[in-house]
Amino acid sequence: MAEETQTERKRGGPTEKMVESAKKAAERHGVALPKGFDTDFDTCKGFLDVYLSKPTPKALSFAESIAKDKGLELPEVARNSAKDLSAWIDANK
Repeated sequence: MAEETQTERKRGGPTEKMVESAKKAAERHGVALPKGFDTDFDTCKGFLDVYLSKPTPKALSFAESIAKDKGLELPEVARNSAKDLSAWIDANK
């Protein structure tokens, strides 16, 4: 039954929570929302999959300043994952 609900939701568009999360993620990352994000489930989900896992520019800047101050290199994996960046910052501040 849960699968039917998921399928129905896809046909009906994204949830309000998804739309609000997409708006906040776009603002944090300084990017435009894709056309149809608020009416097409797959478009909204695809945007969220990318931008909820990416580190924000502010977090990247903070990590880069730590790396510079300590003479370290910020690993590429940390540049591409909010979770990995957070762990790197915690280990190096």
